[in-house]
Amino acid sequence: MKRFLWFAVFLLILTACGGRGVYLYENRADPYGGPDRPWLIIGARGAGSAELEDKLCRKGELRQILSEAGVRNRARENLFLAACGPRASAERFLEIYYALPDETRLRLKETFEKHGYSLNDYGC
Repeated sequence: MKRFLWFAVFLLILTACGGRGVYLYENRADPYGGPDRPWLIIGARGAGSAELEDKLCRKGELRQILSEAGVRNRARENLFLAACGPRASAERFLEIYYALPDETRLRLKETFEKHGYSLNDYGC
């Protein structure tokens, strides 16, 4: 019984820590989402909406959002490269995102909302 309990705790921790990344949802008329609500994991190429990734990366909306949020130059460029660069990485984006001061992360989240997005971070 004790082994089973430890195994159950291990599985719970493993599933709770899965899907680590910053999820971005484009807000639509239905505030609860639905099958047509575009989403992506920032920095994870191909994980989510290709249209939304194109809008943020190739059309420059992410650069504009980072600038409007007042993210400092070096952090702004590092966040953009982690999200959209040739070696994009959801884990790297998350590291840089959590290294930002609390006030900056809050401004960034609010700026995403002004642009019609919901920013959610999950994981351990």
